[in-house]
Amino acid sequence: MIQRLRRKLVLIVMAVVTLMLSAIFFTMLLTTQQKNARMSVDLLRQALSLRPFPGGVGPPAIDGKPAPSRGAAPQMRLPVLVVEIARDGAVTVLANQLHFIDEGDIPALAALATEGAKAVGILPDEALRYLREGGEGGVRVAFADISVEREILQMQLVNSLLVGGLALAAFFLLSLLLARWAVRPVELAWEQQRQFVANASHELKTPLTVILSNADMLRAEGPIAGDKNARRIEHIHAEALRMKRLVEDMLTLARSDSRQGAEQHRPVDFSDLVTSAVLMYEPVFYDEGKRLSCEVEPGLSVGGDAPELQRLTHILLDNARKYSPPGGAVWVRVSQAEHRRALLTVASEGEPIPKGELERIFLRFYRRDASRSEHGSFGLGLSIAQTIVQAHRGSIWAESDETSGNRFFVSLPLA
Repeated sequence: MIQRLRRKLVLIVMAVVTLMLSAIFFTMLLTTQQKNARMSVDLLRQALSLRPFPGGVGPPAIDGKPAPSRGAAPQMRLPVLVVEIARDGAVTVLANQLHFIDEGDIPALAALATEGAKAVGILPDEALRYLREGGEGGVRVAFADISVEREILQMQLVNSLLVGGLALAAFFLLSLLLARWAVRPVELAWEQQRQFVANASHELKTPLTVILSNADMLRAEGPIAGDKNARRIEHIHAEALRMKRLVEDMLTLARSDSRQGAEQHRPVDFSDLVTSAVLMYEPVFYDEGKRLSCEVEPGLSVGGDAPELQRLTHILLDNARKYSPPGGAVWVRVSQAEHRRALLTVASEGEPIPKGELERIFLRFYRRDASRSEHGSFGLGLSIAQTIVQAHRGSIWAESDETSGNRFFVSLPLA
C-alpha cells in the first residue's frame, strides 16, 4: 500500500511537471516562430517599398565581400528576391540577393507565389517566404530565405528537449525524496495499525481457543439440562468459531502487509489444484441444492505457493456458494490466456453487483449491504484473495451483469 501511494505521488508530480515544461517550451517555440515570421514579413514589405537596384541584381559587394548566400545568418538587411509580374505574365527581376536561385527558376517561383489567395505564404519545398502586392503595372512579389528560421527553431527544439530531459530527471529524483517524506507519517500510522491488529489478533487467539475448548467439552459431556442452556452453548461455540475465523483472517492480512521482498515461488499444477478444490466443494453445493460445474484445461502450471493458491480458490468458491441463490449454478473454468497466463474464472448466478462497487468489494471489511452479514462474512475474503494474487504477480477483477451474473477472474503468469 505504501509503495503504491509513493508511486502515485511520483506519477502525479511528474505528470504536472511534464505538462508545465511542455507548455513552457511549446510557448517559447511558438513565440520564436511567430517573431521570426513577423520580422521576415516586415523586411519583405520594406523590400517591396524600395526602388529596384541597377541591373536588378541587388547591391554590389562591399570591401570585396559578396552578398549573403543561402543559409547565412540574417543581418540588418535580409537577402531577398524581388520580381515584378506584368499583366501579360512577363517576369522582371527587380532585385536578387538570393544567389542560390537560378534565373531560370524565377518564373516558376513567381507562378507559385501568385497561385494562392493569400498575399503572404511559404513555399516549403524551396524554403522561401513570399509577400505579394498588386499595383497598376502588375504584381510585385518579394521572396526571403527561411532556412535560417528553420535552423533556429530546430536548434531551439533540441535545446528544449535537452533542458527538458535534464529537468525531468532532476524533478524525478526530487519527487522520489518528496514522496518518501510526504508518505512517512502515513507509513508510520499504517505500521502502528498493522502492529496493533497483529498483536490484538494474537491476544484474542488464546481466549478464543479456551472458549472453544470449554464449549466443545460441555457439548461432549452429554445432554445439557434445559433447552435454553443447550442453545446457549451452541451459540457460544458458533460465535467463538466465527470470531476465530475473523482473527485468523486478520492475522493473514497483517502477515501479508509485513512481508519484505518477493517470496520464493515454485511451479504448482494450477489445473490439478483447482480441480481438487472443486471436488472438495461438490458435496457442500449438493447439500445446499446448488449446481457446481468445472472445465479445466490440463497441464497449466504457475509459479507460487500451493497452500496460498489453494486458499485463493477456496475463497472464490465459498464466495460464489454464499451469494448464489437457492438452486443456482456456479461455473469454474481454468484456461490459458494471452501472454502466457493462466486464467481462472468463477461465475455464479445471483444479484448483479453495481458497477460502482466492482472495485470496492476487494477493500478490507467492505460489505455491500447488510445481507452479507447474514452469511457470516466480515468482508475480508476477497481482500485476502487480492493479497494472494498480488503476491503471485497476478491480477484479480470482477464483472457483473444481469445476463451473465457475477464473474470473478484471476490471471496468473505461467511457470
